[in-house]
Amino acid sequence: MASAAPTSALSKSKTSVSASTKSSTATGNSHNDSAHQQAEDALSQADNPDFAHPDHIIPRRNYSGFEDLIIVCCHAVYLPDAEDHDFPLHSPHDERNWLLAPFQKSNSDTGKPGEQSTFVAHAQAGLSALTVTPDNADLEKNLLIFSGGVTKRSTTAKSEARSYYHAALAEELVDGHYGGGRTHKLFNRGRIILEEDATDSLQNLLFSILLFRRTTGSYPKHIRLVTHAFKTKRFLELHAPAIRWPQDRIQVQGIDPIMSSTELDSTLDGEEEFGYAPWDEDPLGTGERLSSKRKQRGWNESRVQELSEGLEDSVKELLRGNAPERLPWEEETTS
Repeated sequence: MASAAPTSALSKSKTSVSASTKSSTATGNSHNDSAHQQAEDALSQADNPDFAHPDHIIPRRNYSGFEDLIIVCCHAVYLPDAEDHDFPLHSPHDERNWLLAPFQKSNSDTGKPGEQSTFVAHAQAGLSALTVTPDNADLEKNLLIFSGGVTKRSTTAKSEARSYYHAALAEELVDGHYGGGRTHKLFNRGRIILEEDATDSLQNLLFSILLFRRTTGSYPKHIRLVTHAFKTKRFLELHAPAIRWPQDRIQVQGIDPIMSSTELDSTLDGEEEFGYAPWDEDPLGTGERLSSKRKQRGWNESRVQELSEGLEDSVKELLRGNAPERLPWEEETTS
């Protein structure tokens, strides 16, 4: 399949820079510059302080070499923005910096910690899949996608995916990497991209596959999906078969929150009743129960047309909630 590249590179952030930040940048006051801008400046100076980019057209990034997809499923929103001058003051491990659902928050009565550090661990696992391997695999073939849409629109316009990228940048600061660390470098190299439409777990998987296809020109040979361990069965037994993704080409890396025995039992029971069972009854999420949840989280059916642009007719049919006779990834091989 012919390769395809995006028409433009991803921006650092869709969120706006404050007027004071813009003003301070224009006047050369580095004290109030955004943390992300300072990180970029530090990285640029470290590479070549005398380099001035010539005035010419920058060629499109070539994504054709990517073969394997790593998906980090996002579950909440990290609020601090990397463009804000006080960004370094906000730890991604501080619960107050996240928009968490009630069940994700800490409970002082039971000693349950908030789940924000688990979300940071998910992001770090995805990053490590790009940089660390036990079997000397070709890491340059891996593309990481943070997947999660704007699900808290009444509070913030930031997507879950973008917030995880910002949380990963904040974690670099916690670790003392003031030049942006591996997160910043990998993003700038095009190894990390953001899927900002998904509102549920099936969309996390499907939309990430389609973004990989629109970005690289082909479908991934293999998928590693990072999420909660208790959701493993949902992905492997329900979601992958629902879109007919080959079972030998997907693996789940599960990382659960800290739980007591009682909390684990409750979590597993809840996943069975409210996670697994509804998808078992409605594999593509077209019924009232699951489709209404999508709408509550901000899903708009009008997005289907843009998401399916340039894709095969069978994929367009799948996006409309119908099961076609055959899908293009069933024909892909791992050779």
